[in-house]
Amino acid sequence: MESGSVFWGAGAAISWGFADFIARFTGRSVGVAATFLAVSFIGLGALLLFMWLRGETMLWHNQDAAGLLGLGLLVLAGVSAAVATIFLYEALTKGPVSLSSPVVSSYPALAMPISIAFGASPNWWHWLALVLTLGGIWLVALVVSSENKWREHYDGAVIRRSILLSIGGALGFAITLIAADRAIEIYGPWQTMVATRIVGAIIFISWFMLRRELPRFYPRLWPILIALSVLDTMGYLGVYIGLGYVNGEFAIVASSAYSVVAVVLARIFLREPVNIVQWGGIGLVVAGIALLSL
Repeated sequence: MESGSVFWGAGAAISWGFADFIARFTGRSVGVAATFLAVSFIGLGALLLFMWLRGETMLWHNQDAAGLLGLGLLVLAGVSAAVATIFLYEALTKGPVSLSSPVVSSYPALAMPISIAFGASPNWWHWLALVLTLGGIWLVALVVSSENKWREHYDGAVIRRSILLSIGGALGFAITLIAADRAIEIYGPWQTMVATRIVGAIIFISWFMLRRELPRFYPRLWPILIALSVLDTMGYLGVYIGLGYVNGEFAIVASSAYSVVAVVLARIFLREPVNIVQWGGIGLVVAGIALLSL
């Protein structure tokens, strides 16, 4: 059912919206790399517990051409998810939430050119959706980078860096979801998600080993780190399960609405200035992404 993919995507949007808001504080407290390492391990533990409770089993394949392709897709999804998340967390930690989230949430539009490279044939409204989405992103970025209220809180270099990191995060998430969509056809959503978490954990264990550092987690932060890990994992899992339904791409489209949740939270709790022009830009992003569902 189409409604099933939209339902799971909407659930992912809510989870990711709250996760983005929380990541701003954990990134400032323990660092972005340590935050993602905690998310990888705690999220992996939560996934394995859910799988055990549901009676899910791990699927293994022979190392033929199809098996190697599936393994490559899992690694690609895991690496791109890790890189994209680091870009997102860094942008959220150092810059305004109401800039980073809308830009990163454009990943469905950025996934379209990648899909074309693999043989997709978009219709005219897909191109219109791409223009609307990128126009909304440009409008949000222009407002934040030029308005005096933002300059009082953030240096111009910080704003520009946040924009670049957010665009990189959007591209990374687009690659992640394209690779995961194909991996799910082989392994299913649960095992694809487990692999994504394992790859992320390996990357950042290696990162700390190469730097000869130990991540530090303060006891008072464990509740918020657990909340972030569960919310982030639920977001991915919602999209991955939604991809298994008819018109699974609707799950990707619906999940990108998380930026609205994050911006509302930033407006209420962080008092970030969000004017009508910026809301208009966010509206264009949402409209463009909704048009993609056609």
